[in-house]
Amino acid sequence: NSAYSSWDGWSYSNMNDTTTAEYTNQYSAYTGGGHYSDNYGVCYYASWDNNTQIYFGGENSIDAALPLSFYVTNTTYAYLSMQDGYAPAKKFGGEAGTDKDWFLLTIHGLDENYDQTGDTVECYLADYRFDDDSDDYIVNEWTIVDLSSLGEVYGLEFVLTSSDVGTYGMNTPAYFAMDNLVVVTGE
Repeated sequence: NSAYSSWDGWSYSNMNDTTTAEYTNQYSAYTGGGHYSDNYGVCYYASWDNNTQIYFGGENSIDAALPLSFYVTNTTYAYLSMQDGYAPAKKFGGEAGTDKDWFLLTIHGLDENYDQTGDTVECYLADYRFDDDSDDYIVNEWTIVDLSSLGEVYGLEFVLTSSDVGTYGMNTPAYFAMDNLVVVTGE
């Protein structure tokens, strides 16, 4: 959407700003770099598009593969927004610390038509739904996500949802950082 200078889908990044809590810092992982190197991927999820899909097929063919795992963390923009609140997004837990907020990444397997298979893996990037507030967390380090339960698929689709939703959709900045996707192919 050029009117708002926004993008959706995937970006390659080596940004390492862990302190700037605004849109101008949308490409930095809160960890300050990638899992094994300075480089990693950043995804911006726009609910009106499917640019968050990754396909396993070769250049001229459609091939299935077995996704095993990847590492995920929050971007600085999303992390600090949930930690401190950044209009229009709220501080997770609310001012009293009792709000049951959450930020969820759902990974869908895709079939040969690149439609969702129905199999998913869920990864909470923030979770404040616990009875004991000391268990509340916002992911701030590279965390492995096991994808093996998806089985053999033709691709993956990444979807973000949040408890913080307003008139125009999700208020939580819809970003996450990803590194080291491991996939076993038939070749």
